[in-house]
Amino acid sequence: MRTSKTAIFIRATVIVFIIYMMIAWAWNSMTNTNFWKPSEMAISAVLTVLLFGGFAWAVTNFGMALLYGRSSQYHQWKQTGGDPYFDSLPWPLNTDSRQVRETGMAEPRTSFVPPASWEFQCPVCGAKQPSLVCVCWNCNYGADGDSTAYFERFGSKPDEISEQEWAEIRSRHGV
Repeated sequence: MRTSKTAIFIRATVIVFIIYMMIAWAWNSMTNTNFWKPSEMAISAVLTVLLFGGFAWAVTNFGMALLYGRSSQYHQWKQTGGDPYFDSLPWPLNTDSRQVRETGMAEPRTSFVPPASWEFQCPVCGAKQPSLVCVCWNCNYGADGDSTAYFERFGSKPDEISEQEWAEIRSRHGV
């Protein structure tokens, strides 16, 4: 599950507020005034994150739509909650793992550690797999021959299967 955009916004606002408070403290100490108040810093932090974060979000999403707008994989990633701006933010703003950012699904908790070369993910439980089409070692998905979850998650033909096998799978699902 991805970190919510609201949580990321709040974290960014708190960080900016802390930076503003340090600047205000330094300024007020040097000038022996009370010119910058915490309430003003809080309002400034919210407006700064809204203005600059909103601008960065718009530019990032517009640019990615220009670059990858025709890609079915990009649209699938967006449909599962992916956002090019929020998923690219570093820790401490976005604490999600690389796997969650790329797929929206966390790796299951288990003592088995899949090899680093396994780059695919089960469409049901999120466990790393050696290929797109296989029986999941964690939840046994695919053992019964039902590939509905695969269609819902990926929807396109993997390179590992032939056109004939793909046609058979599509006909079973009425696609």
